[in-house]
Amino acid sequence: MMHNVPKPLNSNRLLATTACVAFLFVLIAACKKDKGNDFTGKLMNKWSLVQILDTVYSSGAAPVPAKYDGKTDEYMDFRKDGKLYSFIQSTYDTAGYTYSEANFKLNEKGFQYEIQILTDNTMVLHEPHFTTSTLAYHAYKITLKR
Repeated sequence: MMHNVPKPLNSNRLLATTACVAFLFVLIAACKKDKGNDFTGKLMNKWSLVQILDTVYSSGAAPVPAKYDGKTDEYMDFRKDGKLYSFIQSTYDTAGYTYSEANFKLNEKGFQYEIQILTDNTMVLHEPHFTTSTLAYHAYKITLKR
């Protein structure tokens, strides 16, 4: 008759288990830290302009969209120094900008954009506002890609 005799507990097993738990803890903490910088990491890039869409909504009239399709060399380059370098419609520009990860906002030259989409390859900025001089609502949307 054969009996299974348990092997004695090896102290190296306890050490290995402790090391694995510590490694997993460090790995999880590092992943959480990276996610916090994920927004900034995605934003801080040179983005190619795909399209600018400015739609005007007036009382009693149909919406009037004005679409501009970006050219191959047009871009918006968000830098870590708080500057936005851009080349759009044959014009170079540099402007300061701020952004908020908490509420997905980007402020640049008086424009207050909502960041509707921000992935590794696509960003969509939307800036709705009401113009008192024309009593019209404008929806300004910029689509960018990398």
